[in-house]
Amino acid sequence: MRLKYIKLVGFKSFVDPTKVPFPHQMTCVVGPNGCGKSNVIDAVRWVLGESSAKNLRGDAMTDVIFNGSTARKPVSQASVELVFDNSEGRLQGEYASYAEISVKRVVTRDAQSTYLLNGSKCRRRDITDIFLGTGLGPRSYAIIEQGMISRLIESKPQELRVFIEEAAGISKYKERRKETESRMQHTRDNLERLSDVREELGKQLDKLQRQAQAARRYKALKADERKYKAELQALRWLHNDSSATQLRERLQQEETELERWISEQRGSERGTDELRAREQELKESAERVQQSYYQLGAEITKLEQQLQHQRQLQAQREQRERQLRDELEQLQHHQGEEQEQQELLAAELAELQPQQEAATETLTLTEAQAEAAEQRWQQWQDDYQERLLQQQQHEQQLQRLQLARENLAQQQQQVQQQLQQLQSQQQELEQQQQQQHHELAQLDSDAAASALALAQAEVDQQEQHREQAEVQHNNWQSEQDALQQQRQQLRGQISSVERLLAAQQQQWPQELQQWLQQHQYQSLGTVSELLQGADASWRAFEHVLQHWLQAPVLEALPASLPTVFGARLAVLDTGTQAPAGSLAAALTGPLQQWPYLQGIGLAATAAEAQQLLNQSQWWSVVASDGTWLTRSSYQAPSIADEDSALQQQQELQQLQTQLQQCESQLQELEVKLSELQSEQEQRRQNLQQLQSKLREQHEHWVTVREREQYMQQRLAELSKRLEQGAETQQNLLLEQEVLAEKDVQLEEQLEQLQAAGHEDKDPAAMQAEREQLQQNYQQFRQQLQQARSEAQQLTLQCQQLQSQLQQAAQLKQRTQTQLQQLQEQLQAVLQPDTDVREEQELLQVQLEEALARHQEVAQQRAQVNNQVSDIEAELRGLQQGQQGVEQKIERSRRAAEALKLELSALDERSRNILQGLSEMNQSLKPVLEQLPEDADEKLWQQEVDRLQSAIGRLGAINLAAIEEADAQAERKQYLDQQHDDLQASLETLETAIRKIDKETRQRFKTTFDAVNSDLQALFPKVFGGGSAYLELTDDDLLDTGVTIMARPPGKKNSTIHLLSGGEKALTALSLVFAIFRLNPAPFCLLDEVDAPLDDANVGRFCRLVEEMSATVQFIYISHNKVAMEMASHLAGVTMQEAGVSRLVAVDVEEAVAMAHA
Repeated sequence: MRLKYIKLVGFKSFVDPTKVPFPHQMTCVVGPNGCGKSNVIDAVRWVLGESSAKNLRGDAMTDVIFNGSTARKPVSQASVELVFDNSEGRLQGEYASYAEISVKRVVTRDAQSTYLLNGSKCRRRDITDIFLGTGLGPRSYAIIEQGMISRLIESKPQELRVFIEEAAGISKYKERRKETESRMQHTRDNLERLSDVREELGKQLDKLQRQAQAARRYKALKADERKYKAELQALRWLHNDSSATQLRERLQQEETELERWISEQRGSERGTDELRAREQELKESAERVQQSYYQLGAEITKLEQQLQHQRQLQAQREQRERQLRDELEQLQHHQGEEQEQQELLAAELAELQPQQEAATETLTLTEAQAEAAEQRWQQWQDDYQERLLQQQQHEQQLQRLQLARENLAQQQQQVQQQLQQLQSQQQELEQQQQQQHHELAQLDSDAAASALALAQAEVDQQEQHREQAEVQHNNWQSEQDALQQQRQQLRGQISSVERLLAAQQQQWPQELQQWLQQHQYQSLGTVSELLQGADASWRAFEHVLQHWLQAPVLEALPASLPTVFGARLAVLDTGTQAPAGSLAAALTGPLQQWPYLQGIGLAATAAEAQQLLNQSQWWSVVASDGTWLTRSSYQAPSIADEDSALQQQQELQQLQTQLQQCESQLQELEVKLSELQSEQEQRRQNLQQLQSKLREQHEHWVTVREREQYMQQRLAELSKRLEQGAETQQNLLLEQEVLAEKDVQLEEQLEQLQAAGHEDKDPAAMQAEREQLQQNYQQFRQQLQQARSEAQQLTLQCQQLQSQLQQAAQLKQRTQTQLQQLQEQLQAVLQPDTDVREEQELLQVQLEEALARHQEVAQQRAQVNNQVSDIEAELRGLQQGQQGVEQKIERSRRAAEALKLELSALDERSRNILQGLSEMNQSLKPVLEQLPEDADEKLWQQEVDRLQSAIGRLGAINLAAIEEADAQAERKQYLDQQHDDLQASLETLETAIRKIDKETRQRFKTTFDAVNSDLQALFPKVFGGGSAYLELTDDDLLDTGVTIMARPPGKKNSTIHLLSGGEKALTALSLVFAIFRLNPAPFCLLDEVDAPLDDANVGRFCRLVEEMSATVQFIYISHNKVAMEMASHLAGVTMQEAGVSRLVAVDVEEAVAMAHA
């Protein structure tokens, strides 16, 4: 395997695409200092994966991109490609079959690197993995740069060990061991996390198992509770059914009484209907008379308006007559003025026409004279041009001589200016030299370093503040998590209470709600929403209204409400007040006017309720504890405290209040967190600013260092330019003397030509003749222009007068037409208006007749109105008799309605019992059949209370705990299996580590002995005697360092640091070549390693390189002629264009062959 060529584009000074071939085993790269030779070595190191800009002689990775020069712009990217010949198949793995391997790296201005392997994108690690064990790499022993020889021999033991490892080919084992250790660490971390999870899961599983046991107990108790509740509901249904039978009998009696009064009412209504029919007939007759009365009034108004309109038309005709006469007089006056204006214009036109004809004749004569003068002027011009051409030829000769003399004067002036500029530049350079010395003395790199240290301290302090704020943020975050958990619990409790309330609330018929919406009846709300003031006696209201809580509340009963919905609405009687002592009086709000609550009394105890029922008019009384008494029934409280909808509603409000407080605390905490985050953001910005300041200080420090170096270089350049300026000044003085001699010769030739030019014609005479002809020609042209102007002006005046005459004639014609039109209009206005007078008389007669008819109709209307008043008085008497019957009907209807409501409540209660049984998946009939004969509602209620108490003592029950416990047990088993698998994996990795360590020890020991043996053989060969050997610093072959001991002939030094620079270089080369003998890399790059050697040692170095070139390809940079002679191929690097490197290649063998030929 060998390197075929390198291709560079935009890399450092190689801006143009440059291909550096290596056709032979030894290639020497030559060129002057600073031309870019070492950039070739940097390119190879960079492609092989170098990630440190410092090792590439830069500050950032983008420094490898060409940054422009005085003549070129910067480029956007740099790329380097290495092409290897792998025909021998030295590379292993998947690329062993490739005869040619291409490795390429590209970097852009955003510091993003792209690696390509045989044209395909890959990772940096893929590149380094290919060359593992081959001796190639960004920092391997195959690349020896300037100064690296001394660093190699003086390197630390651990650094020197790296070269032995690379030669032993165990670098790939170290990479694998590093990866294995990383996987082991990940495995241990996973084991630790898994152990924590298993421990926590075990605790959760114990807790879930306890919860599952409680859940099973809860299910057993709930089953018993459902059984007793079903039987209790059956007992209540039997009690309700008995009460409902009694109420139906009372309701039938009330309805019979109501029908009797309704029959009496209907007989009275028939008489009323007859009177209303008679009244309707009279009202229709009165309406017809009234309509006739209004029609006559409208006719009278219309006739009066027509008369008024005729009078207005007569006044308008008279006004129009006066207006037309005035306009006629004005037009006749204008007609006379227009006739006078037309006569004046005709006279003025007759005077101008002779003047126009005379001006035309004058213009013709003037044009002829001007044409003759122009011909004479043109003839003189032709003669003058001929003489002028002859004179120009003579003047051209004079001008050429004068121009030559002027050029010579300019050259003399330029030379003088150059001398002055040169003297000024010399003075300026001396001033710059003094200024550079002064600036160099003022630069203080120590102050820049101090500012850099201060900026670093500020950054560290800001980092400490940021870490403290993060701790505070974590504390508040934990508090926020606790509040969020509390909020979640409260929401769960609220949801549970809402579900209980929803389960207890009756679903009101959907048909009733649709009917109300369809007929646009707006309810005030439901009974539960409007129930205000029931806190003290909530058990009483709970018992009475348990089937009415979701009923809509209306202010009045809809007229067309279907009968089926009558008992499902809470209808208010807005004209009544709540009786004292009633349930309605205990409330506040609209429900005080509900007749249902107004008819139920309220007592403190059941005994007082019985007394109040016996002593008053109440049809039923309820006690504060929920006991409800009627005249025919007794109902004990049927709802436990925990099942009370009102109590649950109050509990719901308390939970909602707690939830609001929790959310308020969360909001405050979120505000604190937001403020802390803002402070964190501000600190982060401050930190960025400080880091930016730190970078600026570092850049300033670097700039100061670079400025010092630049000034030193500038001083050297200024000294060199001063020397060159003195030499240039001497040359300019010699050139000035030569130009003075040429100026004398040209002056003599110019005097001879000027003498010959005086023999020509006098120019003054020619000029006088020319001016006379030109004056005559201009005079005739002015006369011609004046004549044309006068003729044009007269013609224009004649045209204007003709146009004015035409306009005057047209205006006269229009005036005549207007006079005729006005006379015709006046004639039409003056015609007689007899028809109008006759029409006015006819309208007056019609008006008088209409007034008479109007008076007759008014008398008829008064008679009909008197008859209607008599009928209405008779109707009022009948209606007063009906009101007493209607009051009796209303009282009977209210009593029936109250019985219906009570019966509806019992029916609804029975339906709720049946619905409750249905929700418990029970039917009434089987429950009644299984009901014991001695079953008592009170005993059964006590048993239900006992079971509910037992369930309550169980506390919060997690019904999902049984399934969760089973799921967590399965997960626990799975995690235990994972734990065992990770333990086995960890043991496997530890075995692999031990195997890698064993192989590494063996290879390292073998390679160390071999390199040590070769070093002991090569050192005397290079130095001509002496001895050198390697030593291990520790017994552990995995971590031991390597030191080198060398003693040249005749010396007994105790350490390698006592050797001279040349001796260190030869010792390092001996070590490198000893490594190459053992594991030769595909090629070796040497950058001026022979610089510290004298000629004798250079010869030894060359012989050693030439000997090893049989197995290793050498590419080296050198300024030594002996080393250059050794190469088979020379690659010259030049920099003819500033800042741009180019390649000049020479094949030495081919050149020798050409020389011999």
